[in-house]
Amino acid sequence: MPPDYDVRLRKQAAKGWSVVCARDPQGATEALRFLQTTPERRVPGKVKKLKGKLQGLLQYDVNYSDRIQYWVDRESQIVWVEYAGPHP
Repeated sequence: MPPDYDVRLRKQAAKGWSVVCARDPQGATEALRFLQTTPERRVPGKVKKLKGKLQGLLQYDVNYSDRIQYWVDRESQIVWVEYAGPHP
């Protein structure tokens, strides 16, 4: 079954994503699966809506140090990853 959402990395997120994949391959795989299927599902301690200057973005905690910040285009079924890497 194909994923519900297409996940696309912004240029600045692509480099960080490769670092996350190298550091935690299993966590990166789980994160990608989550983003492809249920990117807007709230998961306590794992997914949260950001506030302030990052309002509109969601953050997925891959592990204790790595984060993915993204937003969802429901109409196009695309998840845009704006940041991936260590906690900024």
